[in-house]
Amino acid sequence: MNAFTIQVKAVKKIVDFAAASGVRAEDLYEAVEFDPRLLTDPDNRIPFRLVVNLYEKAAQLSGDDNFGLHVGLSAKLNAFDVLGYAVLNSATLGEACARAVRYHSIWTDGAAFELDSTKQFVTLTYNYLDGSITSHRQDTEMTLAMVAALCLNLTEGKWSASKIQFTHREPRDTTEHRQLFRCPITYEAPTNSLCFATDYLSLPMAQADPVLCSVLDRHAENLLSRFPPRNSIVDQSRSIIGHELRGGDPSLERVAAQLGLSARTLQRKLHEQHTSHNELVDHLRHELAVRYLQEREMAIGEVAYLLGFSEPSSFHRAFKRWTGATPREFRDKSLHL
Repeated sequence: MNAFTIQVKAVKKIVDFAAASGVRAEDLYEAVEFDPRLLTDPDNRIPFRLVVNLYEKAAQLSGDDNFGLHVGLSAKLNAFDVLGYAVLNSATLGEACARAVRYHSIWTDGAAFELDSTKQFVTLTYNYLDGSITSHRQDTEMTLAMVAALCLNLTEGKWSASKIQFTHREPRDTTEHRQLFRCPITYEAPTNSLCFATDYLSLPMAQADPVLCSVLDRHAENLLSRFPPRNSIVDQSRSIIGHELRGGDPSLERVAAQLGLSARTLQRKLHEQHTSHNELVDHLRHELAVRYLQEREMAIGEVAYLLGFSEPSSFHRAFKRWTGATPREFRDKSLHL
C-alpha cells in the first residue's frame, strides 16, 4: 500500500518557526529521523506522518504548547504553491473553499478537507486519511487556525466562525484558542471541523484575480491528475480503523456505520479493491505496534491494550507473525540502534 505523502516544502515553515524559539533545525531533523538533503529538491514528497510528527516534536522542543496554533496564525497561502495561489485568487470565499477541497491532495494526500452545507451553516472538516497517525494535535490546530485567520483576513474582517471542534483533548490553557476563534470550541469531538454561516460563502475575496485564477486552475488540474485524492473506500476505512483502534470499536459493523454503509456492502467494496476489513485492521495494528514499541515510556501491555488485543499473549503471537520477533526482542533491538 503506497505511503501517504506531503510536499517536502511543508518542513520549512515548521523549522523556521521553531528556530525563532531557539530550536536548532538539526535537533528537529534528528527527532523525526528526517534527512535534510531531501530539501534540496522542491519536488520531493515525504511521508505525511513525518510532518505531523515534526509539529509535535517542535512543540516539545520549543516548550510552546500552542506551537501549531502559532504557526497557523503566521502561515501565508503562497507557502502552499499552486494550491495556495488558486485559493487566494478565487472570486468568493465559497470558491476558495471549493478549491481548497478539490486541490488539497496536490499538497498532501494524507489528509483531506470536506465541505458540507445547509441553508444556515457550512462545515469544513479536516480528515486524516492516514490511520496510522497517533497524535496530531499541533497539525490540526495549525490547520484550523490557518483557515480561520485566512478567512478573516481575505474577506477583510467580514467572516467569523460559529463553532469549532477538535478530536484531541482540551489543552491545559485555551486562552489563545478562545481569543482566535471567538466561538464555542468542543474538544474530544468526533471530527476536526470549523463551522460558519452559509451566507459567508458569497463574500468577495480581497485579493482575487480572475484571469490568474483561470491559469492556476489549469495548472492545478494537471497536477491533480498526478496526485489524485486518497479518498477511496480503502483509505476512508483505514482512517476510521486507525481512530477506533485507540480505545474505540474497529469492528466491521462500526466502520461500515460511520461510512453510511451496511457491513455486507463495505466488505464487498473492500473485496473489489483486493483487501478486507480484517486485512486493514491487521496492517494498521502492525504499523502502530512498531511505532508504539519504539516509545520507551509505553509498556508492552499498554501497547496490546491500545491495539485492541484482549490478552497480551494474543498481541505477542500477532507481533511474532508480523516481524519474526517478540515485542520485547523488537524493543530491545530498536532501542540499541
